[in-house]
Amino acid sequence: MFQKTVGFKIFFWVFLIMIGFFAFFPQLWMISTSLKPESEMFAFSFFSYFDLSNIVRVLSDSTFLTYLRNGFVVAIASSLFSTVISVFAGYSFSKFRYRGRKSVMALIMVSQAFPQGLLLLSLYPMMQKIGMLDKLPSIVLAYVALTLPVGTWTLKAYFDQVPVSIMEAARVDGSSEWRTMFQIIIPLAIPGMMTIAIYSFVWAWNDLLYALTLISSTANRTLASGMVFTFTGEGGNDWIGMMAASVVASIPVAAMFVFLQRYFIAGLTAGAVKG
Repeated sequence: MFQKTVGFKIFFWVFLIMIGFFAFFPQLWMISTSLKPESEMFAFSFFSYFDLSNIVRVLSDSTFLTYLRNGFVVAIASSLFSTVISVFAGYSFSKFRYRGRKSVMALIMVSQAFPQGLLLLSLYPMMQKIGMLDKLPSIVLAYVALTLPVGTWTLKAYFDQVPVSIMEAARVDGSSEWRTMFQIIIPLAIPGMMTIAIYSFVWAWNDLLYALTLISSTANRTLASGMVFTFTGEGGNDWIGMMAASVVASIPVAAMFVFLQRYFIAGLTAGAVKG
């Protein structure tokens, strides 16, 4: 049995503290700065002030609220479509055998090997040709395309774990393929579906590159790109406003992980083990 020596314990705790510092220090600095008056913006102090006026100012800005609304619409739509398509694709690859199946699976996996910027070079002219530039559906489609490979393979791993005997028993009882899928198989994959939904939502919520490239008008900008244009510019940077807006933008994702973390962790662990 492995014995934890004193040296190992010291190394473990030092390493853990370093990871915690790099993970949480920027978050604490962001929250603390958002609560400071502008005159104390660069003062090295934590939570010496508790001024909510910066957050109130951000939430009172109609333009920021437009970005917030667009961000929610895009993130929720991307999450929904990515999850639904991944369910059907993963179920198809797992439970059916047809010509070209392995080639399509390999093609989906290979698409993840290309950098995001390189994929954008092909998506942009395609969106331009079909007249989808500067429209919210364009980035929804882009996010679905980017998250679909991970979602498909994750849910395929889930469906692979469902014994074929369950499906055969359902067929013997007179259940149709659709009923077997929706009432028997899919409920077993709910943790994996929640994992993909969260993954897709966070990706769309935080993305800057695609939102900056595919969207140009103020009315259609999402949260990340809108914050760049609102709080930074040639005339100066509103760092206090940026920190306050970042705190507001972090709340939905933080709340999602608090309430859905058990599904997310279960989805990652169960979907990663086949057997």
